Amino acid sequence: MKTYSPRKFRPLLWASTLLRGIVYLLRHWFLILIAALIIFPTGPHVLVWYSYTNYGAYKSMNECVYLGGGGLVEINDGDNCPVIVIFDRRAMH
Repeated sequence: MKTYSPRKFRPLLWASTLLRGIVYLLRHWFLILIAALIIFPTGPHVLVWYSYTNYGAYKSMNECVYLGGGGLVEINDGDNCPVIVIFDRRAMH
């Protein structure tokens, strides 16, 4: 009588390992997204605070402070303070 040998199923071992790795990444997608936002130099930032000056019926923005993967970023862009901005940290230094 011949003993059991798992050699026939070796090709499926790589496929199952690949599928388990994909499931692991999908299960932890939120942590991977946070790490990508911190590591990559380009990413979205959300408006946290702004100040403005009144000129009658017209408001002029003085400064805008954004929060994102690069931390707090202060921009003095004039009259423009969008809610979500994509910054490139390499160009800011």
